[in-house]
Amino acid sequence: MSATDTHAPAPTPTGFELRTPQAWVDFSTADEASENRLREEARGHALAAEFTADQAERFAEQVRRSVRQARRSGAVHAAGVFQLYEDGPLTATVLVTVATPPASGDILGALTAVGQPARADGTWRRVTTAVIPGIGTVGRVYGIQNVTQDGATMRCAVMHTVVPMPGSADVVVVTGSSPNLAEAEEIFELFGTITETLTFTWDDDRPALTARTESTGETAADA
Repeated sequence: MSATDTHAPAPTPTGFELRTPQAWVDFSTADEASENRLREEARGHALAAEFTADQAERFAEQVRRSVRQARRSGAVHAAGVFQLYEDGPLTATVLVTVATPPASGDILGALTAVGQPARADGTWRRVTTAVIPGIGTVGRVYGIQNVTQDGATMRCAVMHTVVPMPGSADVVVVTGSSPNLAEAEEIFELFGTITETLTFTWDDDRPALTARTESTGETAADA
């Protein structure tokens, strides 16, 4: 009887699941029509909440830019929340992309300059690690950054989490972004909680986890 090979390479996952809060929605990154549809929905909700026409227009345009950024970045999955409160809107998005690390293997360094102290303009970023149940230790970069979307620049709370993909040299990058800076600490905690729900799947009938322009992931609402 031959000995079992305990060092056989792990199979590459074909999909994933990522849980988001119930108020969040998945949005298609397949084409421009999805951008316009979500933009108009956001504008209608803002007007119904008695925002001024100008406020509603700015809110809707922010939603459109977020969706376009997801599509152009090659996200395999995108989800967001666009909720309106008395003191203003809450906007946040989470993108899932697949990346190939550079030859040096320093994917965090490739994503963003690391170890940057606070700048005079108020931006900053920190590098750390996190643990995802069932996956293990992953790399993380988070901070307050100037983000350009479709030609417009806004300051956002941003978190990148870099997850090694089993059986592959590629990594899965979960990126959360929100312009709600007054709630940055709570936003970072939310992004961390969402990322911790990431699990890989190996269903043969699911699309491969490779860079695409349409959603291939599965998002389950919190119970």
